[in-house]
Amino acid sequence: MSQQKFDRAAATWDEKPRRLELAAALVAAMKEALSLSGEMEALEIGCGTGLLTCDLAGLLKRIVATDTSRGMLTVLGDKITALGLANVEVQRLDLACDKGVDLGRFDLIYSAMTLHHIKETRALLTACFTHLKPGGMLALADLEEEDGSFHDDMTGVSHCGFDLKELADLAVAIGFADVQFSTAHRICKEKSNGKMSEYPVFLMTAMGPGLNTCPPPVATSVCEGHKKRFIIEVREDSLLS
Repeated sequence: MSQQKFDRAAATWDEKPRRLELAAALVAAMKEALSLSGEMEALEIGCGTGLLTCDLAGLLKRIVATDTSRGMLTVLGDKITALGLANVEVQRLDLACDKGVDLGRFDLIYSAMTLHHIKETRALLTACFTHLKPGGMLALADLEEEDGSFHDDMTGVSHCGFDLKELADLAVAIGFADVQFSTAHRICKEKSNGKMSEYPVFLMTAMGPGLNTCPPPVATSVCEGHKKRFIIEVREDSLLS
């Protein structure tokens, strides 16, 4: 990812109403999908200027907010000071690549609009699984698969959104269970041809390591209104292998 790009954009990042609307919608979706509590310790990947973290800080015991952009972290640091958020700490970190960093384990790991900037999706999801406590939850928000028209500048963009079934299969292969998706928001943007286009943003939630070792699960999908749930099943043949 181009850190310089985000360093330059950090100071004015919060000035676009579209970003504020997206953050508010994602916080609301997380509150609906997850049982958040004041006993939970959380890790955010790609925190940016902290649009999610500043809203969630009052609901959680502790948040470690990480990003690779010094500029973004500087802006978030100023917000933390101004708002008196004693339970939020910032760290410059690439979770998928910085293997030697010991962050401990968390009850919740979340991220918003960061996954499409990460080339190695499997490496990031594996790192998330490793850093979750038994029974911990993962919450990732990003674009559904799109035609490449969302970004005006493709610098640092590794994926044009995601196929939800493929993402669920990958999460299950790593060990996550109860993978569920909902449409958390829809971003309306004007394309280069002058026409408005709508880009759905999903929220994926999944349960991390369990207390017991289980056979490899298999994901199947069931539509439930605006939500899509990938039900985790265990094949009988996996029990016999």
